[in-house]
Amino acid sequence: MPCLQGGSGQAWVKAKMGDRIKRALFILMRLYHNQAGNTLAIVAAAIFPLAALIGGGVDISRIYLTKTRLQQACDAGALAGRRAMTGLTWTTGQDNGSSEDTANRFFTVNFPANKYGTKSGAVVYSASETGAVTGNATVVVPMTLMSLFQMPDKTVTATCTADLQLPNTDVMFVLDTTLSMNEINTGDSQSRIEVLRSAVSSFYTELENVRPAGSHIRYGFVPYSGTVNVGTLLKPAWLQDNPIYDSREADGTSTQITTKKSGGGFEPETLKSWTNWQTTSGSYGPGTPYYGEPENCVAPAKTLSDKTVQTSWNPNSSALPRSRVHTRTRHGTTYSASLSGGVCTIKSTVYNNLVEERTETISQNPNAGQPIPETETTTTTTHYHWIYRPISYDISALKVTDSNGNVKGNSFKAPVENASASGHPRERTITWNASNGCIEERGSGYDMDVDLVPDPTRPETQWKPYLPRLVYGRDQTTTGYQKPAPEGQRYPTAWLNRWAFSGSPLETKTRDFNLNDTTNFYTPSVDLWQSGACPTAARKLSEIDATTLNAYLDSLTPAGFTYHDIGMLWGLRLMSREGLFAAEHAAAESSGRYARNLIFMTDGQTDTRIGAYDAWGLSAMTRRRTPTNRVPTDEEQNALTETRLTQLCNVAKNQKNITVWVIAFGTELSPLLSGCASPGRAYQADNADQLTATFSQIASQIAQLRVTR
Repeated sequence: MPCLQGGSGQAWVKAKMGDRIKRALFILMRLYHNQAGNTLAIVAAAIFPLAALIGGGVDISRIYLTKTRLQQACDAGALAGRRAMTGLTWTTGQDNGSSEDTANRFFTVNFPANKYGTKSGAVVYSASETGAVTGNATVVVPMTLMSLFQMPDKTVTATCTADLQLPNTDVMFVLDTTLSMNEINTGDSQSRIEVLRSAVSSFYTELENVRPAGSHIRYGFVPYSGTVNVGTLLKPAWLQDNPIYDSREADGTSTQITTKKSGGGFEPETLKSWTNWQTTSGSYGPGTPYYGEPENCVAPAKTLSDKTVQTSWNPNSSALPRSRVHTRTRHGTTYSASLSGGVCTIKSTVYNNLVEERTETISQNPNAGQPIPETETTTTTTHYHWIYRPISYDISALKVTDSNGNVKGNSFKAPVENASASGHPRERTITWNASNGCIEERGSGYDMDVDLVPDPTRPETQWKPYLPRLVYGRDQTTTGYQKPAPEGQRYPTAWLNRWAFSGSPLETKTRDFNLNDTTNFYTPSVDLWQSGACPTAARKLSEIDATTLNAYLDSLTPAGFTYHDIGMLWGLRLMSREGLFAAEHAAAESSGRYARNLIFMTDGQTDTRIGAYDAWGLSAMTRRRTPTNRVPTDEEQNALTETRLTQLCNVAKNQKNITVWVIAFGTELSPLLSGCASPGRAYQADNADQLTATFSQIASQIAQLRVTR
């Protein structure tokens, strides 16, 4: 560049700058008018900002997706862990089916290791004292494009809690409390009834522990055998005023004089005497007693071998005195059965090659030939005669009400007992209240109607008190009946044929109570365990505290035989929103609808007895559910009972929106029982642990399992 000074130099510089500006403007104008080469420059300038923008979007999406799936997996594990718990018990350990193991496995299934390219995944589950299962899950999400910008890996967390929560809930227990509930299942140390009490109490505790504030749980109970104790839950108008019972009325007395003579003749020439048996070897003693089936308390056949031999007379002649030795050898077992308080006890005596001896002696009678004085004894016997027939009784005294307008029961007198010859008959006090307030069902057709409210003008729609001390059986023949039953048959045929139909013409024939016992069948009022069993009083649905519940469970007493239909029928009647107790249900549900559950538990198959007094009377005589021209069989009644049970179960599930749970306890879960249950709601429990676990599982399903956080 030339060296320029002064103004001329400045002018030259300005000229040069002007040229450069012009060239730059020229280039810019060309770029403005021709954009073909701009893209590359722009992309080159924007590549780093674009990489950061796209990379951030990709990695943020991965973090969000990971967070969503991690939360879902955490929830699934918490729900599975809570459902795997028994009651409020949380069990730990891996690979052993514990609550913790179940929760972890469900988490892993829903969020496997390295899912979405993650690493370092971990989850920890635990349970609170109230049974809420909480999980805390973490996983590391490595950065992809954002790693170019030194962005660190991100740790994603999820917290979840699962618990059982209850809406308003009704739980009706229909419980088999028949004689077999006194039995002890294999592996248990307590009777079935004791195990049941404990399991129901645990069930109650579990439900109450998950009941949220403001919700309500109502519990009801219908213990059943051949009938149900619901009398004091009824209104007076629901009971007949003058019900008819198979009973008896006095028909005068007669006197029988019997003369018996003894003595006379002469003293014999010889006398015979025996020594007591003396053990020479072996032993015998009681075996270990055990419990039998109360509903069929029969001793097993003996296995005893019993053989007796004797020596020759010594001296071996007609000389007196003379004697010989009898030797008895016994080996095996004899049995006896006794039924007391509904408990069948089988006792045995075990003989172990027991050898015993005794001596027989014949000696001269010092009084031989002397006359024996003759005596005469006269006995006068009074016989009380009765006519056995259906009789109407005024039971208005039993229809006294409590403060709620329900029947509370009372007593009245009926002339059905033997008395003195001058005062026949004698009155018996017939008491009917909460302790024995069972009922006889209403007329045929109406007895299966769950919702029909009785019409006081139509006795066939009303019930009547169950009164074993008023009811008598009667026969239709005077021939004996004490004959063995044919093989495979429960009763002797002659015994079956003796029962007279209640409506037969024989109802006016006089029967003698004492002269010929075989002409009268008296329904035992003492042995109510067998032919007149009345279970513990039923309870309507209501809220209940633990103390009251346990006191009620303790009152459950096994007795009677197994009529499933009567239990299910009254369970539905107490639950139905449309029937006898509609107003009470409407009042309870004014604050919200109730979910309804019926738990039906039995320890045996159907077992009706035609000779027992049940909810349909003395079935051998009344024949209210069977043809009247013959005595029904137990098998016929069993089939009828099972058909009715199926019908009632369908009413519950299909018409009443009731979830039916069925438990077969210590017995097979038959198609009848499993078909009664709602889908997936039938269980078999063989011992105490299984029954408790079953009730716990039912409680968990009644309580709605939910994610609460």
